[in-house]
Amino acid sequence: MKNLKLSVFALGLASVFVACSDDDPAATVNDGTGRMSISAKASYTPLKSGEGAQQASIIELSSFRVNFTEIEFEFDDIVGEDPFYNGEDDIELKGPFEVELLSPIAIELVDIRLPNGKLEEIEFEFDESKNAQSELFNQSMRMEGTINTVPFVFWHDFEEEIELEFEDGSSNGIISNDENGIVINFDLSAVLNATPTVDLSLAVDGNGDGIIEISPKDEDGNRALAEAMKQAIKAQIDLLDD
Repeated sequence: MKNLKLSVFALGLASVFVACSDDDPAATVNDGTGRMSISAKASYTPLKSGEGAQQASIIELSSFRVNFTEIEFEFDDIVGEDPFYNGEDDIELKGPFEVELLSPIAIELVDIRLPNGKLEEIEFEFDESKNAQSELFNQSMRMEGTINTVPFVFWHDFEEEIELEFEDGSSNGIISNDENGIVINFDLSAVLNATPTVDLSLAVDGNGDGIIEISPKDEDGNRALAEAMKQAIKAQIDLLDD
């Protein structure tokens, strides 16, 4: 397995693995590789009171941050010569990739060249941020917003690998001297508006400090809801064409 150390803050400098610009003829040279960009985003459209499962709550989101410590490409088959990775079936990119995903556009995590072939899956790992200057310090996921205008914070510190497989017959997992783009999509609307196990109208401000805290540390008595939110978010992650 090939291990590469990358930082989300220095991806633009990783010229060994980053493709040439679109204006550069060398970007389309038949060299046995193709360009692959991986981006991520979160989507959420709040429902009005009475429209969904949480009939008593109007939820507004202002932030959704995650920390990926690793992104791994797993190949089903590599075609021809592999000039970069010596035929490795698994290619790991070491982060951290700490990003704010509640954005109008998808946030690019990495842009590299991969050997021609067929990708079987992309795997990425959540883990706690080790950056003491970050809002995600000691957390792997953090969501902020309001529930009926009352501020709330959901966070979790879980460490887990998520595998997203390419569907049979899908062209977006085929690398062939071309440019490819994949978006990791977090469908928060499906989590907060349509998931029976996640009802934020049940969240309470147990310590009365004016902020509803939903976390495994259970500051306000919402630990079970924090676990339900973590599981629901994991279930609503998909790969989309860029």
